[in-house]
Amino acid sequence: MDSETISKLAEWLDKNDKDIEKKSEKFDAQKVYEIIDSLEVLRKPIKDYFDMTEDDYYQNESDHRLTLQNPTHKLGELHDRVQVNHVDGSLSEHDINFTYNHEDPYAEGEYKAKTDLNLVTYSFVVIGAVYNNTIVADVRNSISKDAILSIGLAAHAIEEWQ
Repeated sequence: MDSETISKLAEWLDKNDKDIEKKSEKFDAQKVYEIIDSLEVLRKPIKDYFDMTEDDYYQNESDHRLTLQNPTHKLGELHDRVQVNHVDGSLSEHDINFTYNHEDPYAEGEYKAKTDLNLVTYSFVVIGAVYNNTIVADVRNSISKDAILSIGLAAHAIEEWQ
């Protein structure tokens, strides 16, 4: 996978977000999953995480940015998300610092696909820009596992919502 693929998907999502929200355009979660898996940040393919319990993930892989509150619940049911929202540091010195914020697409009681669409889109804009200007190992070594998982959880929730 290359940075252009990531950026093109982010651009397409940005252009079509309203149509996806209206369900007149199909969201292809598989494209998101392929990008996530190609980054090789998580130990397993992203789809393997949806049925994993919060406790299993917390104990074995989480970098503890996500708010996990129900140890026996499946990650696919998790409402908290960690969005990649900024990057700074030095690309030439391979010192990259991603910053994050929390999102909850269920904050108002019912699912808001727009929140998850924005999370996927914006996270891929930031990741794509970094990937375009450095090597993928720098992204892998710098980005939060919980943020990558969150992108997958958001794509999964949108897919289920459609």
